[in-house]
Amino acid sequence: MTIDSPKSRSTAQFGRFEAGGRQPLMAMVEVTNRCNMTCPVCFADARPSAPDVPLDRIRTRLEQLLHVTGTPIPIQISGGEPTLREDLPDIVDLARGIGYRNIELITNGIRIGSEPGLLRELADRGLTAVYLQFDGLEPETTLAIRGRDMSAVRQRALSAVRAAGLCCTLAVAVTRGVNDHEIKDIVRFGIAHIDVVRAINFQAAARMNGRFELDGRHEGYRLPELLELIGEQTGIGPEAFLSDHLGHPACNAMSPVFIVDGRLEPLFNYIDREDLRRFLGTDRREKILATFSGKRAFFFRHLCNPGAWKLIAKAGAIFGGNPYNVLKSRHLLLFAKGFMERDALDPQRVERCCYAITAEGGVFSFCAYNNLYRFAQ
Repeated sequence: MTIDSPKSRSTAQFGRFEAGGRQPLMAMVEVTNRCNMTCPVCFADARPSAPDVPLDRIRTRLEQLLHVTGTPIPIQISGGEPTLREDLPDIVDLARGIGYRNIELITNGIRIGSEPGLLRELADRGLTAVYLQFDGLEPETTLAIRGRDMSAVRQRALSAVRAAGLCCTLAVAVTRGVNDHEIKDIVRFGIAHIDVVRAINFQAAARMNGRFELDGRHEGYRLPELLELIGEQTGIGPEAFLSDHLGHPACNAMSPVFIVDGRLEPLFNYIDREDLRRFLGTDRREKILATFSGKRAFFFRHLCNPGAWKLIAKAGAIFGGNPYNVLKSRHLLLFAKGFMERDALDPQRVERCCYAITAEGGVFSFCAYNNLYRFAQ
């Protein structure tokens, strides 16, 4: 079932999260629409000259998100390019003061790479992670998707993340016919920098109501296609990903992949869907959110018990039968994300959305907001 517009539903309500109803697992808050790039692909249509969001409105958006979720969830500070704001440390302070403890910066890496002291200050104020734009390793890739060669920028940004004692996720906009051949090389890059790279998010580039100026149609990847692509290039097939515990199964998939004696061992090759469902139990939301607290905290909170040890024992090839080995294991979280474009906006997927944006007028499903509301005013 697809829709072209909200029609029978109230435009103000379709895709909106409400207090007491379904809740997102993560949310974005945009602090500016200024950017130091003009990427050919940009769902926000960000530009060098654009307005910042006043600090009091940022507070309102963070407070309305907390009103919906009841307890603080992980947030991402986004833009435009948020590092262009000189008061970004104050914004991190603001989020911490309201109660948020998992605060991630979405960035193209230009400023944090050229001013590493900035990231150290943000970490001191309470920033916990970086979500780094990272579309590929070949100069032609970022020339097509971002309008410039970003190779040196990415390396400097990673060095800054490392120096600040933070970790990062590599955010890959998988674009058909542009960088979809680089999946394996990007995973190899993540492993080579595993001291600082904790996750790679392969998200299908989507033609939302922003800017998509690539030649040709470049139809976006659906999640099953994206998983097949990852499997073909890395050997980590669709069966190694689970998706029904993260929103709608057509939207998100995740695979924890461990590096053991130079080989990749996906956890879900050993622990199946039923194993995971039993482990998550009735407090699945709480356990999923607890993964953001770090490996050690999660272990002693949720894995240090006989029931969880039986689960870990199933992955003996990874942990050697000793649950405590999970604490010294090296692993990457691989994510795959299929965004919805307007001509494929599915109400059932929107109803189960786990990724929100807190904006003027409320807290919305990310896909609903970017297809229906972002430019509606």
